[in-house]
Amino acid sequence: MDRERAEKLIAMNRAFKTLRERQKVNLKFYPEVKELAKEVREKRERCVGNQELFEKVVENLRRRSFNVYVASDSEDAISKVLEVVGDEKLVVKSKSNVTKEIGLREELEKKGVKVVETDIGDRLLQILDESPSHPTGPAVHLSVKSIAEQLSKHYGVEIPPDAEKIVEFLRRDIEKSVEETKIGITGANAVTAEGSVVILHNEGNVFEVLSRPEKWIVVTGIEKVYESVEDAVKAAKLQSFYATGEILPSFIEIVSGVARTADIEKRLIEVGKPREVYIILLDNGRSRIANSEFREALYCLGCGNCVANCPAHSVYGEKFSGGRFALLDAFMGEKEALRLCLSCGKCKKNCPMKIDVPGMIRRAREGNELYNFLLSHLRWMNERLRLEILKFLLEFEGRKKD
Repeated sequence: MDRERAEKLIAMNRAFKTLRERQKVNLKFYPEVKELAKEVREKRERCVGNQELFEKVVENLRRRSFNVYVASDSEDAISKVLEVVGDEKLVVKSKSNVTKEIGLREELEKKGVKVVETDIGDRLLQILDESPSHPTGPAVHLSVKSIAEQLSKHYGVEIPPDAEKIVEFLRRDIEKSVEETKIGITGANAVTAEGSVVILHNEGNVFEVLSRPEKWIVVTGIEKVYESVEDAVKAAKLQSFYATGEILPSFIEIVSGVARTADIEKRLIEVGKPREVYIILLDNGRSRIANSEFREALYCLGCGNCVANCPAHSVYGEKFSGGRFALLDAFMGEKEALRLCLSCGKCKKNCPMKIDVPGMIRRAREGNELYNFLLSHLRWMNERLRLEILKFLLEFEGRKKD
């Protein structure tokens, strides 16, 4: 383990510790979280793989002027996005794990389309060519000092190691692209049977991405269906708490069609932006999973609490994405990484949906289970020891400088 990787892991684990402490402190303000989790789990069991509900969602989205497309796989989804983008050469995009799953940004860039990530964390990863360390806090493995040094080099100006100034600088840079583009791309946390799209965010950028360009493209998974907006908001509260420690994000966007007015004779007239909205509902193996012994994996809210509490992820970082996300990697063909799972059960214990990720990983990985168990622990202890030694040396070096 080299020094740079150790510093990233130390920064990531420090951030995860802060998250766990905030959750613990704030739980007394939100005692309803545990009961809410049980209720949302029941709703996910009812909705995932429910073909009748899915058809109702699609029908009502179309009735509300959304252009809906069901994509069978990554290639199909990317092809549809390229069709909508057309000849445009600039796209702004918000954070979306589904677009990361299909490598959308990279594929657009191969076609000569400039893609600007508008979430601060994802923009940092894009500029610094880094991999995400958490689904909702993708850049938590980067220290302020490291970010400032690399951004200064990238932009050719001196950027101080101050979090607020870094964010201010990046926001100004992102805003230029938002003003120039005609295409915005987001994910979605939920789509509902009333024909609504629900998106959570904290930075305010999603509102800009969906409302200022002329076309808005939503890319999300077919499992994100809910019976009602009310159910989706309950899930949003739960996701927010386990992702950030707060019961509500700064913003919850509920969009039920293009901009319209009924101020003249109560006739609905389209007005403003976006003028066109496209929703790409991605299957990419989800239908198969929904009808298999791994169906439970699709109940996930995407909060990333499994990742923040995974001992294996704490020492391997992106080599083992942790919890349910490691399992999804395996479904996409990365089965070897499952050998790093410790079968400790912390992902299930800390999952608001109580998804049995350890059980599914045991069923998914190949080979003798006792051998896997012993080997994974030996590897983990070795990596953990190396990380602790490097952490001690880095702290000692810092004390000497002081």
